[in-house]
Amino acid sequence: MMDEERIPIQCPQELANGVYANLGVANFNHEEFVLDFIFLQPQSKSGEVRSRVILHPDHVRRLVKMLKTNLEEYDEQFDHEDSDDVSDDDFPPITLNFN
Repeated sequence: MMDEERIPIQCPQELANGVYANLGVANFNHEEFVLDFIFLQPQSKSGEVRSRVILHPDHVRRLVKMLKTNLEEYDEQFDHEDSDDVSDDDFPPITLNFN
């Protein structure tokens, strides 16, 4: 088996603290997925896109696999119960308007 090649990755200081988002929206066409991470103001009907990531469908598949694996590890490490029973019906409907 070959040694895993390590790729150094830098995180610019202006991105190091990240941004908070409490809503994610995905849109797609034949060639790409657009993931918007949004912060909805509490007690308000306004929000702001904090980050937009555009991915090739193959990269979305890798992202979904990675998130699933990490969520399973999180649940195991912190004795968190599987939340597969949470559905979109548990959340109020939201109409989004991008200006």
